[in-house]
Amino acid sequence: MVYSCSWPFYQIYSGMEPDYDGITRTCNLWRNFDDIQDSWDSVTRIIDYYGKEQDKIVPHAGPGHWNDPDMLIIGNFGLSYEQSKVQMAMWAIFASPLLMSVDLRTIRPEYKAILLNKGLIAVNQDPLGIQGKRIYKEKGIEIWARPITPVIQGRFSYAIAFVNRRTDGTPTEVSVTLQEMGLDNSAGYRIIDLYENVDYGVLHPRNRLKVDVNPSGVVIVRCVVQQSLAPSGNGFGPFLSGNSIFQSRRPLGRREHDRELERDPTF
Repeated sequence: MVYSCSWPFYQIYSGMEPDYDGITRTCNLWRNFDDIQDSWDSVTRIIDYYGKEQDKIVPHAGPGHWNDPDMLIIGNFGLSYEQSKVQMAMWAIFASPLLMSVDLRTIRPEYKAILLNKGLIAVNQDPLGIQGKRIYKEKGIEIWARPITPVIQGRFSYAIAFVNRRTDGTPTEVSVTLQEMGLDNSAGYRIIDLYENVDYGVLHPRNRLKVDVNPSGVVIVRCVVQQSLAPSGNGFGPFLSGNSIFQSRRPLGRREHDRELERDPTF
């Protein structure tokens, strides 16, 4: 049994500041924004709210108490296939409840596959329960990051979502080094695309990851931290002390002509 609360939204709507400390002691999940509608516009407004208010709402999310951006509308009528992938990926980043609204008797196979994606469900259900944050936003491209298990020597693994908010009819290449996203473990991270099931192998902080993101689409990867020979901390130190992935990022480097995965020759 879970206890869902709607009153935080009504407080916000009335100009009141919710007592999130009290909410987390009372509620398992709570609504703090508009009811979702069966449309891409509605999904993007929720994503925008969670990005804008992240410093206020993320600290109160954790195991047993979650921000609730409302139900999944995947498989209904308002979202395209790519947009449906975005909602599933972002709800996993948000550590949100996954409540379906589709008629399971008539759902199409491609949408059913999105809802049954084991990699995304594992991210959503990660035992740390830490809600992700937006770490980059520029020219219609957003990057979101969520700390997940395993944690090795005080270093988190991460789920990283590259979201393309553009609608210009062609995929957009995003090119970024791991260290530009704050992934600075010297032993590197094993990178796995959770939709395409592509294993990029182990990349190091100076290695460049390049992804092509479809219009109103997403690429989401799991970055599994690797064991380092030299201890780099313990517990959750890097996150609690201000892990760089949750700080403002400078503009990301991009090369339009090279669409291969580029590895730094020093590794």
